[in-house]
Amino acid sequence: RLGVLHVGQRIEEQADFEKIYKNAWADNANACAKQYAGTGALKTDYTRQRTQWGLIMDGWNSLIRYYKNNFSDGFRQDAIDLFLGNYSVDEVEPASPLHVKKDWKFLALPIIMVVAFSMCIICLLMAGDTWTETLAYVVFWGSASFGTFAIILYNGKDFVDAPKLVQKEK
Repeated sequence: RLGVLHVGQRIEEQADFEKIYKNAWADNANACAKQYAGTGALKTDYTRQRTQWGLIMDGWNSLIRYYKNNFSDGFRQDAIDLFLGNYSVDEVEPASPLHVKKDWKFLALPIIMVVAFSMCIICLLMAGDTWTETLAYVVFWGSASFGTFAIILYNGKDFVDAPKLVQKEK
């Protein structure tokens, strides 16, 4: 009806059209997913042709989505709540609910954990003069990385970037 095909032609016989249509469909999925989730869509290579690289990219995008969803997307939900009218600004309230002072641990603990874990790996790869020296370094840096990881897990809710605006009552 749209004049894409001539009379008697079948869509299954149009390989070029199918390829263009599937690529446009996958590109649209990527654009929508980037707006909503911050990464490209997962499994778009199914639409095109499934590859090992597509599988690796799906895993990478899933990790990025997990990080963004838990640690850096609260502002996005706040913006959506403001835009949709789920939160109304109170002119009497002097302080902004969006400004929350962060403690030093939010920057220091992740850095300490990454440095300690890196040192543990380096000590494993570059063995010392004796095995006891290497073991001592690995145990020290391993316990330092495990300890900071445990502290981060214990204070996990403080590290999460939750939306700061409260839903208005209906």
